[in-house]
Order: sequence, then structure tokens, then C-alpha cells
Amino acid sequence: MTLRITVVTPSFNQGQFLEQTVRSVLDQNYENLEYMIFDGGSTDNSVAIIRRYENRLAFWTSQPDRGQSDAINQGWRRATGEILGYLNSDDTYAPGTLRLVAEAFANDPNLGMVYGRCLVIDERGAILRERRVRAASLAEILRWSPSIPQPTMFVRRNAVKDVGFLNPDLHYTMDYDLSIRVGLKYKMRFLPHVLANMRDHPAAKTAVAPLKHVEEGLAVARGFFEQNLPSEIAALKNPTLAAFYLRKARILCRQGDAPQVRGLIRQACGFCCRAAIVRESLVVLLMSFLGGSLVDRLRRFKRTLLKLFSRTPPTRTPPA
Repeated sequence: MTLRITVVTPSFNQGQFLEQTVRSVLDQNYENLEYMIFDGGSTDNSVAIIRRYENRLAFWTSQPDRGQSDAINQGWRRATGEILGYLNSDDTYAPGTLRLVAEAFANDPNLGMVYGRCLVIDERGAILRERRVRAASLAEILRWSPSIPQPTMFVRRNAVKDVGFLNPDLHYTMDYDLSIRVGLKYKMRFLPHVLANMRDHPAAKTAVAPLKHVEEGLAVARGFFEQNLPSEIAALKNPTLAAFYLRKARILCRQGDAPQVRGLIRQACGFCCRAAIVRESLVVLLMSFLGGSLVDRLRRFKRTLLKLFSRTPPTRTPPA
């Protein structure tokens, strides 16, 4: 018998993409799926879309909540599945994802978390690029290089009960926070398959507020290192914080704040002088000399090129 998987979709005013998200879950044709949608009280066509599929949902609601983390936690607390996942209302699963995930958990009872490859798509669903990700240790995830693409992440329910649910006070990096808490105590595995498509569009939270995103991640990392940790993990504090300072510096480069960028570079190099940090510091320093407007124009030009050469996500037959 296949393991039961519970998927929760938090939703708020994203009717433009919601049906694609819902169909990508239901069209998995996974026989032991429990799917719930927690809508935060949308005023667009989201509720009409949800009602269209309500006979295939385990539960849905549309009412104000405390935000994305709170909505997901509500679903996970109701969950009866042994495996938990959440899919935002602008992202989609690749065909066959749930069966691949279930097989990985079934084959290793000690596994606490899995994740996989992820494509980045635009508003139309065309592929822009593949998100950089590979098999990683907790150490690499702590440094956020590579970060785990959220829609590909699935966790065992018992592991979540052990380490705690999503932090409802986090609005951008709740998945990062959960992954390092689970990774500290449980095995994790990278599945070398495209499991999901993450949508890149102007209204996405990370696009609207990139500085808040990185600052929240920095606060999560600092809090993590305040606890008693194994020595080999505790030793990663400075490289982790240095990497976050450089991420913040990159964002400020686009805003043209060269003095603060150079201050962050000095702080990063003060925390850690590893070759990777030094190389990244030199790249960010060069960006600061180019000026915010030029950096932003180059970034937009890159996005335009990606769209010109975009293609439709491939489909594959789900494993038998």
C-alpha cells in the first residue's frame, strides 16, 4: 500500500495561477493523496476555482489567517498523511512527483526529508531556467548554497511533530527554517528528478521584497546558531553569516547603495576569508562600482533573454 501524502496549498488572490496549481496536484493520479486548500479570504476568482474541484479536496476554507505559515500549519495539523508537503498557489508539481517521493520515504524509514530538482517558469508557464540545486549536506544548506527549492521539499509528519511546525512569524524563509531544523536530526535525500516548477513573476513575494527575504533568512540563521549544536555544525556560523551578508549586498547593489554594500563586504570578509567568500566579495564589489541602475538594467536584460529562449516544461509519464 502506498504511503499517504498530505499536500496543502496556501492561497490568496492568485486566481491567475491557482487552477494550474490545483490541477498539477490532482493530476498526479496518486491514489493515497490528501489535498487541502487554505485560502486567506481572496477577493478574486480563487474561491470559484476551488469550488470547481471541491469534491476532490479533503478540506478547503476561505477566511483571513495569520499568513502563509499559519495557513500551512492549519493544514498540516489536520493531516493524516505520513508525508507532508505544501505547494504555493503559483507553483506546480511535475508529473509523477508524488510517486517518486512516496517511494523514497517507503524505502528508508529513517528518512526525514526529501527534495529534488526544480524548474523556474514565467507567468505563461514557460521555462526560464533550472534552479541550481544538488545533493547537499546540512552544512551546505545552512550556507544556503544550494538552497532547497521549496515546492520540491517533502517531510515526514513525525519529523515535523518532533522539531515543530512552521514558524508562523516567518513570511519568506519558513521553509529554510524547517529544513535546517529537520536536517539537524534526520536524514535527508536529494532526488535527481525535476519535482516541481517554481513561478517567477513580478507579484511573487521574493520579487516584491527581496531585502526582507534575505534579512529574515539572516535572523533565522543567527537564531539557529544560538542553540547548543555539534561542534562541526557550530563551526559553520561565520561562513553562513558571511554568505547572508553578501546576499544582502547583492540586493543593495541593485538599489545603488554602494557605501552600505562595501560595508557588508567588509563584514562578510571579517566573518570568513574562505576562497568562495572572497570570490563572491570581489564580484559584489565590482557590481557596486557599476552602479545600481546599470546592475538593474543588466538583470532585466538577462530576464528578457531567458524569456526569449524559454520553452514549455517537459511532461513525463508517471512511474507505474
